[in-house]
Amino acid sequence: MRLKTRILLYASAAIAAAVLLCCMLILRLVRVQMQSDAAEKAASSFDEISINVMNANRNITDPSLYDTYMMYKVRSADRTGICTLSVNGQYLINNIGFSPEPYLVSSENDEDMKQCFCRVFGTLYHLIGREVYCTDRAYMLIQVTDLSELDNTMRSMLIRCIGIGAGVTAVFLFLAYLFLSSSLRPIRKLQTGAQAIASGDYHTRIEVKRNDEIGLLAADFNTMADAVEQSISEWKEQNERKQQFINDLSHEMKTPVTSLLLNSETLTTRTVSDEDRQRALLRINEQAKWIERLSQKLMQLVMLQGGIELILSPVRTLLDAAKETVADSLARLQIKLSISCEDYSIPMDFDLLRSALVNLVENAIKASDPQSTIELIGADNQIIVRDHGRGIPKEEIERITEPFYMVDRSRSKKLGGSGLGLALVKQIVDAHHADLLIESEVGVGTSIYICFPDAK
Repeated sequence: MRLKTRILLYASAAIAAAVLLCCMLILRLVRVQMQSDAAEKAASSFDEISINVMNANRNITDPSLYDTYMMYKVRSADRTGICTLSVNGQYLINNIGFSPEPYLVSSENDEDMKQCFCRVFGTLYHLIGREVYCTDRAYMLIQVTDLSELDNTMRSMLIRCIGIGAGVTAVFLFLAYLFLSSSLRPIRKLQTGAQAIASGDYHTRIEVKRNDEIGLLAADFNTMADAVEQSISEWKEQNERKQQFINDLSHEMKTPVTSLLLNSETLTTRTVSDEDRQRALLRINEQAKWIERLSQKLMQLVMLQGGIELILSPVRTLLDAAKETVADSLARLQIKLSISCEDYSIPMDFDLLRSALVNLVENAIKASDPQSTIELIGADNQIIVRDHGRGIPKEEIERITEPFYMVDRSRSKKLGGSGLGLALVKQIVDAHHADLLIESEVGVGTSIYICFPDAK
């Protein structure tokens, strides 16, 4: 059952119950008042009859005339014509068709006069009676008032109350329906928006210009939709990156693996000269080292997804360690590495940061000519690696930190590159909460800055 239907049913039941209760209370008060008025009127009439009868019987001396005289006085004084007169349990007058004494006896006493309301054969009566005397003979005089008209009036009022209650309930339900339709319209929009998001339309938003709870709910829905869209976008981007990473990795691994297979097949299936055997073995060794370097860098990329512990360490010691690591490459190409460093320390993971500097220096070596100079500078909360080599085109600078991206693929592979160096450097720098800035000009050289936030 829908919410609007339930609300309308509960509301109609509540308003109907409230109207019915109000009608019952009003009818009860009216009935009590009408019965009180009828009782007061009947008591006044009865007083006139009983007083007239009792005052007139003082001149009767013959006991045999008592009954006849009392009957005469009652009939002449009773304007309603509905009375009973009895003596010693015998009725002298009874024109109402039933015996009223059993009902009257059960009523509350008011001095010497008794009265009550009773329903006999479906008709409502008011009974009032007392004992009257003719000399010393006691008579029971009872006046009976037919209240059928009161019953009819109350029945008519009940029917009118039911009609009015039904009309009020119908009007209320109509107004409640209009109000609920207007109030729940944004909820239907929310439902439609949720269905759209569930079907993949993450751009759906709800336009609700109201400041009540439903407006706040719509605003929260839009905030949730923004978060979902952003999460889905990030998830898609991550999946695309992962897929690209896998594709690039497969492509990068294919070449050395193919070379290994070809050279190993040559050695195992053919008879070759010592010189060709040595050349094949050197080729296998070279490709195996390439795969080893590639796997190590991939492992570092994976490990950097978690947090690292930063320890305050001297920058000069870091630069010296990086120079020592690349000493063989520098010597082989007769390239000089100059170090200029101020005396300060920064929070770092020494091994990871050394790996980053080694990658940057190796890239500078690949871009430099023999007998040139590479500068390694530590100053102003920065570490700078500067070469005077070929440089990087401006349109390539933004992409060179992507995994497996190479500006010159043929030259990079020839020099043992994998396209992972700068991607690894970027992740190491990010893990140190630092910034990586690259300035380069083709034919002039490249300067790479690692800018730390908290140097001491």
